[in-house]
Amino acid sequence: MPPPRDPSSGQTAEEIERYYRNVKIGDLAAIRTSQYGRLEIKITTVSNINPEAGSIHLNDDAVWGGVAYSVESGKSYYATSGQSSLIVPNESVTAWAKANPRGTPEY
Repeated sequence: MPPPRDPSSGQTAEEIERYYRNVKIGDLAAIRTSQYGRLEIKITTVSNINPEAGSIHLNDDAVWGGVAYSVESGKSYYATSGQSSLIVPNESVTAWAKANPRGTPEY
């Protein structure tokens, strides 16, 4: 049986930016990391927001990328060209993350 597909594959940059521009401290956040042929999604919460700078901070970090992210691009401030970025933690994303806590091979 093949691994489950990426539940965030249909999300647009506009959807992601809209979600994170409207989050409050304590809201859910999701970090998508794709590296070395593996897909991991970490569900966490927002710990701080800075609307003037267009950034948010999360309670948990990505494997590679830290806790500070750009609301506009969804990219990590610590690794802007890295493989970790924000996605919208909708029902399918949170269910996938719960079912695959260590990630899956990406195909």
